[in-house]
Amino acid sequence: MFVAKCALVLCAAAAVSGFGLSPTDCEFHLYTRTNPTISQPIFPSVDSILQSFFLPSRRTIITIHSNGESVSGNFNAFVVPAHLNNEDVNVIAVDWSRGSFLYSIGLANAPQAGEMIAEIINVLIVNFGYNPSLVRIVGVGLGGHIAGLVARHINGNVPHVIALDPSFHGWTHHPDLLNADDAGVVEVLHTTSGILGYDYPVGDIDFYPNGGTFQNGCATDSSCSHIYSYVFYAESLNAAGTGGAQFVGTACDSYEDAIAMACNGERDATFGGLAVKTSESGIYTFATNFAQPFAQG
Repeated sequence: MFVAKCALVLCAAAAVSGFGLSPTDCEFHLYTRTNPTISQPIFPSVDSILQSFFLPSRRTIITIHSNGESVSGNFNAFVVPAHLNNEDVNVIAVDWSRGSFLYSIGLANAPQAGEMIAEIINVLIVNFGYNPSLVRIVGVGLGGHIAGLVARHINGNVPHVIALDPSFHGWTHHPDLLNADDAGVVEVLHTTSGILGYDYPVGDIDFYPNGGTFQNGCATDSSCSHIYSYVFYAESLNAAGTGGAQFVGTACDSYEDAIAMACNGERDATFGGLAVKTSESGIYTFATNFAQPFAQG
């Protein structure tokens, strides 16, 4: 395992010297209730935003996919409509697929992608007086770490970052590892802990559903369990909008208790949802059903 991890890091290092993102390698697709299914391409420029459906009075959700996906992948297919069906927001879905078609390439390009995504938010803040407190950044896999990077590079404080099963390989000693200082509250969901997703807590509040390694209904299929990270998130948005059952966590004394599902603390935190978290912290776990709806309330 140690050799495999080193090989991946070396591959990523080679990618750094041989590949860089150009301005066209990071695309931005705006979805609103005016255009909920067909995106409107926008650019980090005043003219482009002025001619778009973007409204500065709305909250803005930034979505960032992982390697091997694009703006039209499963992640956005779940997350974009879940947000728009339950709140009137601007959703800016990032497509950085040209720089993340392989995991090692995406790992190498993640810091640059974070800076490029932050640029469009800074255009909004500087030129439109947009309030950064209206921004939520949601990323999956590599996008989970990039979500933190984006928050670090904008001109203001992002209140809430949500990282869905942020990637494990190549991040253990990475200088840009997601951390709790990236936003007011950094919320992390671990669904393949130590396999595809990062193992130890890295946010203000870290959730380990079903122990955080394999999810109910996936057996030992880690790809399935990784997908469940954004399936759970989308369900949490729909539940918040319709009054459905939520993913209520039980507080844990340690990471070890969380992965063993041996937690017996207070049930005082809820994963995901529409509300902006302001002070939540700790390590939590929750059990899920084997089929939708997954939340047990």
